[in-house]
Amino acid sequence: MKTIGDRAFYSTLEEVIDPAHTAVLVIDQQNDFCHSRGYYAEVMKLDVSMTQGMNDRINQLTRAARSHGVMVIFTQFVIAKGFASDSPMWLALHAGAGLKSLDQERFYTIEGTWGAELYEKMEVEADDHVIKKLRGSAFVKTPLDDLLQKHGIETLIIAGQVTEGCVESTIRAARDADYFTVLAKDVIGSTSKERHDRTMSGWLNRTYCPETTEIIDVWARGKATSTR
Repeated sequence: MKTIGDRAFYSTLEEVIDPAHTAVLVIDQQNDFCHSRGYYAEVMKLDVSMTQGMNDRINQLTRAARSHGVMVIFTQFVIAKGFASDSPMWLALHAGAGLKSLDQERFYTIEGTWGAELYEKMEVEADDHVIKKLRGSAFVKTPLDDLLQKHGIETLIIAGQVTEGCVESTIRAARDADYFTVLAKDVIGSTSKERHDRTMSGWLNRTYCPETTEIIDVWARGKATSTR
C-alpha cells in the first residue's frame, strides 16, 4: 500500500488481487464464438484456435478463484430474436457479419440458441454469476456494477474474448467505473493474432498483465501466510 497525502492505494499485485475484494470476469466464451461448429468458425470462417486453446487455462483460473473465495462471473453476449435489441449502428455492424434479414435464423448468439450458450467446455458452477449483455462492454445496461458493489469488489481479473472488441470495451468501462483491472494475459484471445497483439501491447505497461499461473501462485502464497 502506498499513500499520496492522506490518500492510500494498492501498489502491488498481491494487494490488488486480494481475494477479499476481487472477482474474475470471463467475457463471452460462448459456442458461437469458440466452438468449431459455431457461427464464427463455420459461417464466418474465422480462426477460433486461440479462444479454444485458452479455455483449459480459464477453467484453471476459475477453479483456483472459487477455492480462494473469489467471485466468478461470466458474461454472455446475446442478440434478441428478430434483432429487436439492435440499434441502427448495431444493425450495420451485424450486416457486416452476415445479417441479411430480421428473421434470419442462423446468426451468432441469438438468445435461446445453442450458439448463445457458454462454450460447452467451460466449467460453470452453481454459485457463479452469468450476466447477459447486449453491447460490447459488460457494464452497459447490465447489473454488473450493482453486483460488484454489493459484494465489495474493487478488482476485476479479466479473461475471455475478443481482445480488441468486448474485452477492451469492458477494460475501459471498468477503469472508468473505478475498478482496478488485471488482465490475465494468457486467457485473453481473439480471432486475429495481429489485432490481439496490437491491443495487448497497448495495455502491458498500463495495468497488471500477469499470466494465470502467477495469479494462482499469489493466491496460494497468501493463503499459506494467513494460515500460519
